[in-house]
Amino acid sequence: MKNNAKIALMGHIVGGYPNKFSSIQAALGICEGGARYLEVQFPFSDPSADGPIIEEACNAALQNGFSVEDGFEIVQTLSSQSDTKILIMTYANIIFSYGVLEFVKKAKICGAKALIVPDLPYESDEGLREIARFYQLGVIELIAPGATPERIQKLSKASKDFVYVVARAGITGKKTQIDEKLFEWLRFVKLHCSKKIALGFGINSNKQVEALQNMVDIIVAGSYFVKKINPDNPQENTKNTFKNHTAQLILAKT
Repeated sequence: MKNNAKIALMGHIVGGYPNKFSSIQAALGICEGGARYLEVQFPFSDPSADGPIIEEACNAALQNGFSVEDGFEIVQTLSSQSDTKILIMTYANIIFSYGVLEFVKKAKICGAKALIVPDLPYESDEGLREIARFYQLGVIELIAPGATPERIQKLSKASKDFVYVVARAGITGKKTQIDEKLFEWLRFVKLHCSKKIALGFGINSNKQVEALQNMVDIIVAGSYFVKKINPDNPQENTKNTFKNHTAQLILAKT
């Protein structure tokens, strides 16, 4: 086996799905499997950027009583037991309801390295980015198809460490075609972007990862991991199981 060392992995779990313990075990497996970053999604009842796999997982976690405090506990556990950089992914309503200042402070205390908020407009964030900068907590900006050069430059400058480039229009989960159209989009972003590029939406196979070598710095796999959770038999959601799932995504046979 050989490690695709040139490209980093950002894994993803839905906090509290199918329960808190299982989501932590899956996350630790992803981290041990080689993920350099891990998104911990705080479930929201209307996850507008997410497809049915993650949406159903969010709904199940909420029905099981997930709270924002549960999310912070998961982040703290993962950040204390792994060298993987833990990021919080959630929607603006959760942050605003909790209180922007308090959310940022709690995220920092729990060991999160950055926030990813897909529905948070750059121009109207209720002071989130300024507060996050004060507390040295990153905010990862998303660049979606159709962005102008000026927009890409602005978001690139504002983003912490890297930008999250959306591979295609639509929601998460649907498989993304690795083709010339995508490569053209990535080349366009690179012309106007000063940061590393993380590519997400629909990355779910080692073949795709191989095809993206030398095109992006990080690949983001969300639905790939969430759909491997077994809600009917949580005992199957072990660290070793998800370590193996991670290896299948980022390792290739020679």
